[in-house]
Amino acid sequence: MNQTQKKIRDNVSSMLDFLNQCLVEPNTELSEVYINEMYSIFANAIEEYGKLVYMKSLTLDSENKYEVNYRHKFRDHTTKYHLALTELPKSINDLFEAGFTKMPMNILNVDLDNEGNPTWIAFDVDVSTLRKCVMDFRDHIN
Repeated sequence: MNQTQKKIRDNVSSMLDFLNQCLVEPNTELSEVYINEMYSIFANAIEEYGKLVYMKSLTLDSENKYEVNYRHKFRDHTTKYHLALTELPKSINDLFEAGFTKMPMNILNVDLDNEGNPTWIAFDVDVSTLRKCVMDFRDHIN
């Protein structure tokens, strides 16, 4: 269990370190695609952190084993986002419209409307806010 938690934490730290390096120059003009990619990595870091929160909440059962709710907690995106937000700085919510009601990973994907037509999911990401949230997240886990 400790190895799994360490691996998840290391993955989250690596993502945040990478983002920090990408965002280090406040006056650099960044393309929309580049910002969207960084946003998606940030959203993935939050989701993985939620997985870590879930793993830390597990306790040994009477047979000295951990029971992992693999389908509905370990793998469910929405559950992991909400678990992460219970521990992460409130400032991270600033990046997301009404919290995590929309799947942030969709920013790089095409979706289908009700008639099956492709749609572009637009999201206006403020680089300054993203930079602050990455720093707040890094400070929180270090």
